[in-house]
Amino acid sequence: MSDLKQEVAKLEARPGGEIEPIPEMKPTPKYAYSVPEDERTPFMPPEAESDKRDNGLKPDLDRPKEPLEQFPLDALSMRGIINRQETTFALVRDGEGVIHEVALGDHMGRNYGEVMEISETSITLEEIVPDGQGGWKKQTTVVKSTNDRS
Repeated sequence: MSDLKQEVAKLEARPGGEIEPIPEMKPTPKYAYSVPEDERTPFMPPEAESDKRDNGLKPDLDRPKEPLEQFPLDALSMRGIINRQETTFALVRDGEGVIHEVALGDHMGRNYGEVMEISETSITLEEIVPDGQGGWKKQTTVVKSTNDRS
């Protein structure tokens, strides 16, 4: 402990350095912002965007969820197609490795994605996603077929 006290005493005995004075702050010029009545301010969203907030589009929250809606799309993979009684079904592997048959009109993914088209190499979904302004918008997403056999 005495070594520590000696070291502290040495440090306290050193002469202090000079501190530069604080630079003088120049006042910022004042600016009065005015906007003509027929124009919007840059601090408000454009009117066209605010009109989109309630476009009537929203997901059907009362519809029972289908099994593939619990998985994000990146956890789902199309494995192939089968045709049965003039109906095409896509074979989709979920995140737990289970294979599901998916037909037109079925739903998958977490964004209320409805199957709109099934081809030999992909499934086209129409999702309803938040638009970032309190509303909803439609978005087309494609789930492609995977080529591996695992």
